[in-house]
Amino acid sequence: MRFRIGSVPYINAAPLVRWLETDAGMRYAEVVYASPSELARGLEQGALDAALVSSVEHFRRPETRFVQGLAIASRREVLSVRLFSKTPIGQIRAVALDTSSLTSAALTRILLERVYGVRPDYRPAAPDLNAMLQVADAALLIGDLGMTAQHAAAAEILDLGAAWHAWTGLPFVWAVWLMNADAPTEPLTDLLHTAYRWGDAHLDSLIESESARTGIPIALCRRYLREVMVYDIDASFLQGLERFREEYRRAFE
Repeated sequence: MRFRIGSVPYINAAPLVRWLETDAGMRYAEVVYASPSELARGLEQGALDAALVSSVEHFRRPETRFVQGLAIASRREVLSVRLFSKTPIGQIRAVALDTSSLTSAALTRILLERVYGVRPDYRPAAPDLNAMLQVADAALLIGDLGMTAQHAAAAEILDLGAAWHAWTGLPFVWAVWLMNADAPTEPLTDLLHTAYRWGDAHLDSLIESESARTGIPIALCRRYLREVMVYDIDASFLQGLERFREEYRRAFE
C-alpha cells in the first residue's frame, strides 16, 4: 500500500519527511506539501492518510489518531513563530494573523489575553509583514518567514515558544502527525518513525540542503534544526500539549 502523506513546506519538517522522497521512501508514500490549515482540510476530506498538522487539530478532531512519539516541538524558544509589534505588547489593539496555523493563532490569543491582559481585534491576513503592520499594531508570522522576517517598525518581537515556557514552565507541541480513522495504524506509524530515524541520521546534510533551498543562512538552519526543534517527544511534551488543550478550551469553547 502506498500512502498519501501531507507535510508543511517549512524547513522544520525536513527531518520528518525527506526520507519519503528518496527511492526507498517513495515505494511507500507520496508527500503532498501545503500549509497546516490546508493539510487539515485534506485530512478531513479523506484525501490524505496522515498529515503533519497544527496541534489544535488533535483537539478538534477526536476521530483522528495521534502518531505517538513524534511531533514538531520546542522546549523554550521556537524562532519560527513570532509576533512583531509596533507597540509594547501590553498596548496592542489589533493583530494581523497569519492563519496558516490554527495553533499559532490560538496561542497568540491565549498569551495576549492570559499573560498580557489585552483583548485586541484579530484580523486574518496574508503573511506579508509590511502589509500586516500597515493595518494592525502587531503581526503573527510562522514558518521560515516567521524566522527570517525583519521590520524597522517592530519595536517588540515576541517568540511565542519562549513566552509559553516563561508562563507555564512547559515545552510546546506545534504540530503532530494525525492519521485518518481508516488508515492502518501500525504500518503508517512504523513508516513515519522510519522516516524520522533517517532524517535524524542525515541531519547535517539536511541542514545544508535546506539552507540552499530556502536561502536561510546555514548557521541559523543549524541552530534551528539541531538546538531548537524537538521531534522525538517525551512525557513533558505531552504535559505541555495537555496544558495547551486546557487553555484552548478555556479561550475558545
